[in-house]
Order: sequence, then structure tokens, then C-alpha cells
Amino acid sequence: MTRAIVFATAPAADGGVAAALRFEDGTPLERLLGQLASDGVSTTHVITRPALAAAMASLLSSEGVRVHPSADRADDLRAVAAIARGEGAEGLVLLGGELVTQPAVLDRLGAGTAALTLGKRPDDPAFPLRALRGRVRAAASPYHWVGTTSGFFGNVLRVDPADVPALAAAAERLAGLVSEPLPEGWPEELERKQLEPAAAEDVLALLVTALVRDGTVVAARDARALFWARPSSKARSEQAAGELTGFDEEKARLAAAVKSADGFFTTFFVSPYSRYVARFAARLGLTPNQVTVLSMCVGIVAAAAFATGKRWGLVGGALVLQVAFMLDCVDGQLARYTRSFSRFGAWLDSVFDRLKEYLVYAGLAIGSTRGFGVDVWALAAGALSLQTIRHMLEFSYWDVHYAALESVPQPPLEQPGDRPGAPPGGLATVARAPAAVHDTDSLASRALGLSRLLDRPPGVHWLKKMIVFPIGERFAVISLTAALFTPRTTFIVLLVWGGVGGVYSLAAHLTHTIARRAAVPESAAAFLAALRDDGLLARAAAARIHARSRFDWLVPGVVRALEYGLLLLTALLAHGHATRACFALLAVLAFHHYDTVYRLRQQGAPPPAWVSVAGGGWDGRIILAWIALLVAVTTAGMAVAAVLLALLFGGESVSSWTRAARADQPLTYADEEDDNE
Repeated sequence: MTRAIVFATAPAADGGVAAALRFEDGTPLERLLGQLASDGVSTTHVITRPALAAAMASLLSSEGVRVHPSADRADDLRAVAAIARGEGAEGLVLLGGELVTQPAVLDRLGAGTAALTLGKRPDDPAFPLRALRGRVRAAASPYHWVGTTSGFFGNVLRVDPADVPALAAAAERLAGLVSEPLPEGWPEELERKQLEPAAAEDVLALLVTALVRDGTVVAARDARALFWARPSSKARSEQAAGELTGFDEEKARLAAAVKSADGFFTTFFVSPYSRYVARFAARLGLTPNQVTVLSMCVGIVAAAAFATGKRWGLVGGALVLQVAFMLDCVDGQLARYTRSFSRFGAWLDSVFDRLKEYLVYAGLAIGSTRGFGVDVWALAAGALSLQTIRHMLEFSYWDVHYAALESVPQPPLEQPGDRPGAPPGGLATVARAPAAVHDTDSLASRALGLSRLLDRPPGVHWLKKMIVFPIGERFAVISLTAALFTPRTTFIVLLVWGGVGGVYSLAAHLTHTIARRAAVPESAAAFLAALRDDGLLARAAAARIHARSRFDWLVPGVVRALEYGLLLLTALLAHGHATRACFALLAVLAFHHYDTVYRLRQQGAPPPAWVSVAGGGWDGRIILAWIALLVAVTTAGMAVAAVLLALLFGGESVSSWTRAARADQPLTYADEEDDNE
């Protein structure tokens, strides 16, 4: 069971308490207590001012509700500490008593310690915060501010039973902090926050800030489809009641099912109708994984149509491929619509995306030979290699980038700002600390500033998204060029556009890396080592190298370029059907390398070391390929290697994910959103 703490303390504009304002046929507090009872909350502790406790004695004396009269914010925090240290091992959910939202708010928070977040500034008081990869990294409060924000705190906090002692300790520490007067020379932006009466009394924001700075993992759960309001006046309460009456929850759920950040083609040509397909799939009782498998099956049909080499087959394959891509969007939208995420589902979706795309490449290559008499297997292998190399660079860069941000130590609770580097001490001695992440005097930083300026003109944002050639644009290009021209044209466009997008992304990442002073953290170094896929020789050499560089994120992509490029070169030198066997081998290797990434992200660990060693590693495979070339068995050697490695990598991966699926844990919405495609 779960206990709740409701703060009926925020002042109203008329001098009363916001939780006691008239709302519909009662008050926000009455409505919220009813919702908590319906959600199975065992005991609700209401912390309120003595006057409200007396005025609402009949309501607050109901079964399961305990009242804690409190004189001020320091007393509020002491009450929280006492409740948290009380009997029982239940978790806690903390809410503002004036909150008006839907009953699903507790379901939206999911499991573990989590804070409800709002994507845009609401009409009612809310403190900003910064979330990264589904975790709150910094939060503002009446005593703290954040330099860079990504959203706002929705005044709902769930605390896991394991973190309840940390909450109690934070509340006790904060009780002493808020008893001190605000220091002289307080930051101007924080003074503006003090003008908001409801925000100034926000104990919940203080608790979130304290937990985050203490190192407690607080997940960020975006409200998105939920109605949210914190009325602090009679007029605002009436307005919120009208808005809630006219609130279309189904429409909001559909809107929330669509990824908040996607490519141009997906956003404007697929998502406007695919969300309705997702709703239809939900009504049929389909699961996201079933839709993922269906998308894969439709993709196989598209590849088979391309393989005919006939114009009708190319046109039909183009249309079917768009259906497959639409279904690929639907599986994620269905997961968000039904709130049914899983780590296995995330892996299945990601791996099937890659396999589907490369099967289409193979179908186009077969169709080119059968229908046009042109061998494009080398171009197909080149397109596969380019896309995989680009993805490896993206994966490694962003994981290093996020790990570097996450490795920045949290400032002490006594420091108002969230940036590191300020001297320890009392509030009055702490000034705004300078940003320590970028060198603002460097040429690279100036280039970044210019890039941000170029983002301002209308349409530039979408142009940048199109340049990097995401999956929606790739599938659109494949369908269009295959239907109107030839497979050879398709691969040339894929290589040219993909090359331009790769250079653009690489230049941007290098610019950020040069501007950033921080080295690659230890956690990211382990990730990069797993992505290299070293064999025995490379492992022995790596063991002698101890220095780390901020450019280490380039290594996995460079290694993939070296391995795939040399394998393709040996196939070209061997002539005959070697490029076909090389394509099959590269597809198997790409599966292994993508599987490594997704297992690191979803399972927290790469495949066992023996898998890379048994597979030869990138170094061993290159050596064996050149030996095969010298003894004139390249085609047979690559074909046999593709089969054996498929059994090794595929078998071990399926075994690993079968074990993981039995003990699968739900993903957060933020995990589902995190995609470097």
C-alpha cells in the first residue's frame, strides 16, 4: 500500500488557502482526497494551517485521513520527516492540496521515486527543473534555481520505500535551512519567484531539490496527456473547472502517443494518421510487440516485391514499405497510448528496424540484377556500412555526452545555483558559479553560438532534421526512387544523402567536443570499449593504453569504418559473387553491433566477452578476410563466416533476451523517447 502526504498550505489570493477554494461542488482538497482513496492510498496525511484544519474538521476527520496542523514551512518539513519515519515500509506520494488533475496521475508516475513534470510553462505556479534521460538532474525551489531548464515540476512526487529514509533526512535538513532568512543579494530570478505566494510555500519543490542534490535517483515522468492546474484564486479556480469540463482526454492521449521530437517526414506525413491506427490496434487488443513483428513481416513482403525486379514489384514494394514504416511508428505510439513499455520491446523494435531496412537493401540488390542486369551488391553493402557507421558514431557520442553531464557532481544543498564550482558555505557567501562545461572564448564555442542563431529563422529546425537523414526520410527516398527509377539510383541517393548527413553530424559533434573541456568519464569508457568489439589482439593492445581523450567517442565508429571498409575491399578484389557474401556478413555483424548497443542501454551490460572473442573480434575478422583473399576462398569464406556468426551472435542474443524478458521491467516514457535515429 501507499501513504500520501497532501500539503494544503499554499495561500490563495484572497488570503485563505488555495486548497479550500470553491471548485465545482466542493474544493480541490476534497476532490484530491477522493481521488487518492480511489487509487488505493491507505492513509492520507494532510499538512495544513490550523485555521483550515478547524474550518474543514468534518472532511479531514474522515477515515484514512490524518491532520497535521502546521504553523509555517519549517513545521511542514518536520511533519514530513516524522511521517516518513513512521511505522510501515510503504512508499509515499506527496501532492499539493490545491492540485486539480485526473485520477490517473499516480499511474502516470509508475514505480520507483519519480516526479511529475510539465513540458511547458503552465498558467499556475510551477518551479522549473532540468531532466536528462528520464532523470531529474536539477530542480528549483523557493531557495534554489537552475541555470538551464527542460520543464517544470508538476507538484507530485512519488517516493519509493527504499528512498523514504532519504526523504526524511532531506526534510529534517531543509527544516533548518528554511528557518534562516533569505540572504542579501539573492539572484534576481529567484526574487521574482518569491512574488508568487503559492510558489513561495512550495515544500514539494524543496524536497525534490534536496533529493536530487543528495544523489537520489528521481525519475522525470512527463504529464503530457494529463489535465493539470493549481488554482490560487477564485477566478482561476472557475477557469480551471471550465477547462476540465471541456478537456478531451482521448484527444490528449492520442497527442501524447506521438513522439515529442521526430523527423520531418514522420511528423508531417505519418504521425497525423498513424496515431489513429495505434488507437484501433489498442481496441483490437494488440500489443506493441505484436505490431513490431507485423511491421517486420510487412517489411519482408516489401523486400520480396523489390526482388522481382519488375516495375510493378518496385512500385508495389514502395507502397508496402510505407505501410511497414507506418506500423513501425504505430508500435511506439501504441506503447505510449496504452502505457505498456518493456525493455525487451524496445530492443525488438530497434533490432527489427535495422533488419527490415537491410532486408530491403538485399531485395533491391536482387531486383537490380534480375530486372536491370546491374550488380549493385557493392553499393548495397556500402549503404549498409555507411548507415551502421553513422549510428555507431551517434550512439557513442550521445552516450559520452550524457555520461559527462551526469558525472557533474551535485552542488551542496546550501548553494542556491545548480552549477558546480561555487565555494562551500552559507547561502550568503555563494554567488552564481560560471559554467564549467564549455570554453566560451574558443572558436568552437563561437561556432556553436552561430549555429544557435541560425536556428531562429522559420523552417531551419526541420531542415536540420532532414539533413541528418533519419529513418523516415530514408524510407521515403527508398520508396520514391525505387518506384520511379532503378535500385542503382536508390543506392546512389542513399550514399550521397547519407554521406552529407554524416559529415554534417560529425562536424557538429566535433565542434561540441572541442568546445567541451570535460574528458570522457569512466562509465562512458566502458560503453565505448564494448562497442569496439575487440578480438584477442586488439584487447591485448588496449590493455596497454591507459590515457583517455575527449575524442574517444570517435573510436567505435572509426573501428566500424575500418572493419566494414576492409571487408568490402577484399570482396571487391575477389570479384565474382564475393560482394553478395560480404553483404550477408556485414548484415550479421551489424546485427551484433546494434545488439551490443541496445543491450548496454536496456540490460545495462554488453554481451559476454567470450562472444566477441569467439566471433574473432574486428581485428581477427579483418585478418581472416585477407587470408581468405590470398588463398582465393573469399566468397566461400565470407558465406560460411556469415552463417557461423549468425548462429553465434543470434543464438546468444536470443538466449540473453529470453532470460531478460522473463524478469522484464517497464520502461519509463523518457526511455522510450530516447532515440538517436
